[in-house]
Amino acid sequence: MLKRLQPYWPLARRDLVIAALLLIVAAAAELLTPWPVKALVDYVFGDEPHPAWIDRLLPSFAARDFVGMTVAICLATVFLAVTHRALHFFSQFLFIRAGGRIVAALRCRICEHLHRLSLTYHDTTKVGDSIYRAAYDTTAPLALTSQALAPVISGVLLTIGVLIVMFRLDWVLTLVTIAVAPIFFFLIRVFGRKIETRSRQYHEAETSLVSTLQESLASIRAVQAFSREPQVNARIGQQTDRSLAALKRQVLVQLFFSTCIGLVMAAGTATVIAVGASRVNGGFLTVGDVLVFLAYVGMLYQPMNAFSQSASVVHAARTQIGRVMEVLDKKPAIAEKPDARAPATVRGEVRFRNVAFGYEPDRPVLREIDVTVMAGEVIALVGRTGAGKTTFASLLMRFYDPQTGTVTLDGHDLRDLPLAWFRGQVSVVLQDTILLSGTVAENIAYARPDATRAMIEEAARRAQADGFIRELPGGYDAMLGERGATLSGGQRQRIAVARALLKDAPVLILDEPTSALDSQTEHALIDATRSLMAGRTTFIIAHRMSTVRLADRILVFDQGRIVEQGTHDELMSIKSRYRAIYDEQRRDLLMGETAASIPAMALEGVVQ
Repeated sequence: MLKRLQPYWPLARRDLVIAALLLIVAAAAELLTPWPVKALVDYVFGDEPHPAWIDRLLPSFAARDFVGMTVAICLATVFLAVTHRALHFFSQFLFIRAGGRIVAALRCRICEHLHRLSLTYHDTTKVGDSIYRAAYDTTAPLALTSQALAPVISGVLLTIGVLIVMFRLDWVLTLVTIAVAPIFFFLIRVFGRKIETRSRQYHEAETSLVSTLQESLASIRAVQAFSREPQVNARIGQQTDRSLAALKRQVLVQLFFSTCIGLVMAAGTATVIAVGASRVNGGFLTVGDVLVFLAYVGMLYQPMNAFSQSASVVHAARTQIGRVMEVLDKKPAIAEKPDARAPATVRGEVRFRNVAFGYEPDRPVLREIDVTVMAGEVIALVGRTGAGKTTFASLLMRFYDPQTGTVTLDGHDLRDLPLAWFRGQVSVVLQDTILLSGTVAENIAYARPDATRAMIEEAARRAQADGFIRELPGGYDAMLGERGATLSGGQRQRIAVARALLKDAPVLILDEPTSALDSQTEHALIDATRSLMAGRTTFIIAHRMSTVRLADRILVFDQGRIVEQGTHDELMSIKSRYRAIYDEQRRDLLMGETAASIPAMALEGVVQ
């Protein structure tokens, strides 16, 4: 675990070093805290002779001044306590700051990696799982530095110092005290794996809960439209109960572990008291010596207990860091070659050469796709749902790589081009319009952040969006909710079209850009789109035949193959699949218009 975190330790090195130095001084101060008690018992209440250096340092001891000696001992006790707590406070702060820096870097790293991972990964991974790992599992280094590393360093220093002092006081009692140490390590070994297993079960349950909650909130319109609130709440309740049960199992193991540690400490302390009493009775030790020794026993068992608790934290943290590293170890399916080179110019010629692709190896979605699209040509992709049109466009965007064959731009295999550069040559309007939280202007300029306000407004005018944008409170500076929920479907789609217009790339992909528009706005947008397509290689995924007439050529997909191609007139002149689809849509449109006119006709008859 520490090896995997090694790249991040330099970020916290200075804080960790300073914190460790502070702990050394704090440990020295803590080692001195029992001695005022010994001085009080032996030198104030008892008649034990005190060292000469105390007489030189504190004249009250030399004069046997009861009040003066008591005040000096009280001040020494307060000074040592304040020094120890202050040093511990600052060291703990530095440990927490160090852990926070590692957490911040790890979060940025996993978020960056999640955005680099291909759609193949995201298609099979729940969003809630990725969120939980990026937001919560990455906090493990903070627990390591503040709850494990700090106690371990402090404990090691204190243990060494305590053992040295204890051996100088009485080696017999020291051996009795450390006799229980093997039991501590045995308990750590026995409970460590159980704690780690319970921790993994808990975090997996929490991941499922977050995934369920994220999915339900992302689908809130469907949940409310179908009145599925009780079922969704019941499912979340089940996930919550499962998570709570996992947490209980984890806590029970940790509490049982702590209880066993406490019992061993109590048994060791009792043994020291018994042996210490016999040593005093035999004249080997004074009462003050035993009191000091018992204080050091508490100090010695304190780090041992801290080691035990730190072991629990380490096992839990190892589970969380392991889950983070599982993501970081994933290799992007779409990788950029080290020697990728961007061409000096782009004409826009696209070719699919014997391309086959499937989201699962044994279930091909595209088969034997072989087509050449000349620069500036407008292509319509037509076919029934599931025929492969969107997958064709996804390969063109290089969201996926073909399993066989190649996709080329101006003769260059897409896999040989810099990925970011290539995607900068393609504008896309997705059927499922994606808007982000932010202003209208920021959403339009998402693909071109350096665009001026004039350029943004011009793109909106061409996309027939300027009118409704200016009616919004704040106009172009109006804030949109998540996914643009405050806008209608047609308004969202027009902003997406404006975004593609602003990018002004040589290759354009339109996934039915007019599907959510009324007929009047659709015709106006089609006119704007026609001017946009001039001189650009354009692919239109057509679900409504009104946009097909924009195409120079139509590719008809069926079961993953291009079964027909030609112009609208050519395909309508023969008995083709395209003609069947066109006639079917025309019948549906006529039936819809007839059904819409019935209420008006009936009302007219009643009035007459």
